[in-house]
Amino acid sequence: MHKIPDKLLKRSIFFVTPDFKRGMGLDGILPDYHIICGHYDPLIPQLRKQGVQIFCLEEKGIDNEKKYNNTGKILENDETVSYINKKSKETPVVMYFKPAKMIDYLLEKHKWLKAGNDFEINESYENKINLSNFLKKQFPDIEIPSLTGKLGDLTFSELMKTFSLPLVIQFGHGWAGKTTFPVNNEKDFLELSQKYPQTYVKASGYIESFAVLNNCCIYEDKIFVSPAAVQISGIKKLYPNPFVTCGRQWPVKFISGEQEGEIMRITQQVGLIMQKNGYKGFFGLDFLVDKSSGKIYLSEINARLTASSAFFTKLELGCGKTPLMLYHLASFLNIPLSNFDTDYPEFKGSQLIFREGGGQPRKHNPEFFGLFKQEGQGSVYVDNQYQPGKLDDKQYIFLKRKQFPTNSIGAETARIETKMEALKTPQSLSSWVDELIN
Repeated sequence: MHKIPDKLLKRSIFFVTPDFKRGMGLDGILPDYHIICGHYDPLIPQLRKQGVQIFCLEEKGIDNEKKYNNTGKILENDETVSYINKKSKETPVVMYFKPAKMIDYLLEKHKWLKAGNDFEINESYENKINLSNFLKKQFPDIEIPSLTGKLGDLTFSELMKTFSLPLVIQFGHGWAGKTTFPVNNEKDFLELSQKYPQTYVKASGYIESFAVLNNCCIYEDKIFVSPAAVQISGIKKLYPNPFVTCGRQWPVKFISGEQEGEIMRITQQVGLIMQKNGYKGFFGLDFLVDKSSGKIYLSEINARLTASSAFFTKLELGCGKTPLMLYHLASFLNIPLSNFDTDYPEFKGSQLIFREGGGQPRKHNPEFFGLFKQEGQGSVYVDNQYQPGKLDDKQYIFLKRKQFPTNSIGAETARIETKMEALKTPQSLSSWVDELIN
């Protein structure tokens, strides 16, 4: 990684998020970097020992979850405002995971610098209804054929004129695939339609496929693109809903060089359009790879930091790269970075997510956190350091997750981070992971 400019090293930067892990990545390389979070996490005390500056509202005795389960609510909290003003050497810089109108309003109110895009530009790409219209206009050849509208206004017979079973119904907004529903018959459709009649949805036919993703950053006139990763989903042992995301693995391995080139080409074209429309900084794309034809479809634009951005940043730092998240920050502060390095030699890592209602790791005390090493058919405890970028090839980090909302179906219960491969094929687990799951 090349030298970080003094202008960036001297800035007071605050990443505000309900879940403090979203804010990790640049801690350790920026001396005045703070994570302000809503929820307490068992990892927080250990990271403080490693020098990470973390301010947690739940630790302050706030017992109303609604007050710290939303970035805007955290930002408007008096204790948050006091902490930012007290710790800032000059005008504070605020980073956040997903844009929102409330965040835009509060940052303008306090005259704090924003290191993220406005809600409006995020919504123009991230909302699946808007994305469908965007793709039909700009990239009709890689759009998944679909119909959009209020779910209550769509009829099963109308959809069956265009698609065959099973159908896929997606809400405009969602997280980790939790608002994507398979529809196998008219009964499934009617139940969903009666439950959410006013919800705008995207309806499409099911494509037998697996998902691939990347991380990207628009910095000045450049568009940086990471290696592709395979999204971990569709494995019943992990979670019964095939559309719910349970992690990701680099490298993707399961696509050809030609398909990788197609993903890069599409990403550059999408990035150029976003850049012309005023977007800058971090974003990510999700693709579907048709198992029978090999065709690449663009399924999502995540116009923000991504679910993998924190872990990905740690992996980048571990192999000596200037991380995309640093370019993201520099793009909003108009700070020049040089010596651009776009190569990712031997980049590898896996992040595996366990969820309420799915398979759970059976070899770990559920309250335990630590670094472990694979030995034979089992694993041994090494220490309690959290340094994903420094993992050996046979090591993994086990992290217990605090559920929020508590006991919510699909909520994350634990995760594993490693440089080992979690997948044997796009939708089957490596033997060491298979052995680990109850």
